[in-house]
This record gives sequence, structure tokens and C-alpha cells, in this order.
Amino acid sequence: MSHVRLLTADPDHPLLAATAALLRAEGHTVDAQHPQAPERPGLPDVCLLKARTPQALALAARLEERGVPVLNPVAATARCQDRQRMADLALAAGLPFAPTRTAALTELAELAVDEPVVVKSLHSRRGDLVAAVRDTAAARGLAAAWPGEPVVVQPLAPNDGWDRKLWAVDGRLFAERRRSELAAAPAGAREALPLAALPDGWPDLVRTAGEVFGLQVYGVDILDTAAGPLIVDINAFPGIRGQAGAPEALAALTAATAAGRRPAPARAA
Repeated sequence: MSHVRLLTADPDHPLLAATAALLRAEGHTVDAQHPQAPERPGLPDVCLLKARTPQALALAARLEERGVPVLNPVAATARCQDRQRMADLALAAGLPFAPTRTAALTELAELAVDEPVVVKSLHSRRGDLVAAVRDTAAARGLAAAWPGEPVVVQPLAPNDGWDRKLWAVDGRLFAERRRSELAAAPAGAREALPLAALPDGWPDLVRTAGEVFGLQVYGVDILDTAAGPLIVDINAFPGIRGQAGAPEALAALTAATAAGRRPAPARAA
């Protein structure tokens, strides 16, 4: 039996808790490491990197240096934390990713905003900036509220106001529709999205994104536009809440990786 470590500030997260229960029922040992706590003694057989803070990445990197497989690998996780790097990699690989440029909020506030844009924090993190900017006054308001925040800017693509949240665990897909936080209301509303209802080519698109970024547990946010699917974000190790079969898929991937049957993807940025 294997020793599994959860690198997270929230081991009671529904996905992690359910996965841990399945693994323990099979006889595996599961413990949790808080990113800001002293490093636990001993080496696990596999580490699940749910947290994505600099402290978590540093802890996971030390485990990798000692030969512990990490899901997702530290380098792959880091590629998804820098939104400009994410966009550049996705576009270079031919993925339909939103055009993205790095900017300063002060620069944006001094320019005339002729067309709506989406402004996001350059570095993806909990509580980061994600906002629609439709005029210069809104840009000035953000610059005042987020002084010094490095950001990326993307065109606000016309769409129906719903994000298609697609998740993958070792190639197995899960999906839902979620009202965009940029939509008027009701932001956050969720709807089931059967895989059979996905447009042709979308499952392959999601799997290709995982291959490009070297991810095994990840999410891809897609807008359904008149020009076709538009990827606006790729997330390493998302929550995947309320998706039947997700804990089972993650438990199986974890056990297989610990046993050496699932080497981490090696595709580099």
C-alpha cells in the first residue's frame, strides 16, 4: 500500500476528502501538508498538489527533487499561474485561446477604452482580479482599487454569458455550465452539462490542452462564441465539485502514480 500526501490548506475540500476516503478504504495512508506549516517528516509515494501558492510550489519542488511524483508536476502548475505565459503557450500550440497582453492598470486607465475588455491579474491566485472593463472610467476605478497590480488584458468576446467548465482527471472528462462572473446576473449559477451535449471536437480540445501543459488534473474554461470555442483559462487541479465519478478517477490516478504506473507528463513549455 502507498503513502499519499495532500498538499493543501483545505484537506476537507469535497474532492480531496472523498478521494482520501476512497484511498484509505483501499488501505493506503493519506496525510495532509499545509503549505505554511513545517514540512512533514518522511517521503510519501505521491503528492497531490492542490494548493498553488509559492510556498506550496516550493514544498512540492523539494519532494520532486527527492524523487516523489507530484500531481500535477510543479513546472506544469507554475505554467498555469502566469496568465501571459499560459496564453503564449496555448496560442503557440494552436489552441483557440483568447488573445492576451500584459499591461499596467495605470496604462489602461490613461487610454481610451473603445471596446470592452477583460482585465485579470497576471498571476492567478485566490481572490485575484477578474473584471470586465467597458469604458475608461471603469479602468480608472480598477487602477485606484488595485494599485500596482500587474494584469493581462483580453478582448471581451461576445457570448451567451455562460462559461463551459470542463475538467479532466487522467483523461476522463467532467463538465458543467456556470454563469460567468462577468455576466450581469445571476453570476455563479450552475447547470449540468452532459458530455454528450458538448460540441464536436471539444473533448479533444480539452485533452490537447492537458498534453500541451503537461497536466493530469486540470480545468479548461471555454466560451461558446460565434467563431467557435474560445479558451479563456486553464487551471491546474481545480475543485471539480459535485461531479459524480471525479473522486474515483482521482483516487485511481493517485494509486497508479504511487505504484509507478502513471509517469507524470513530460511535455515542456
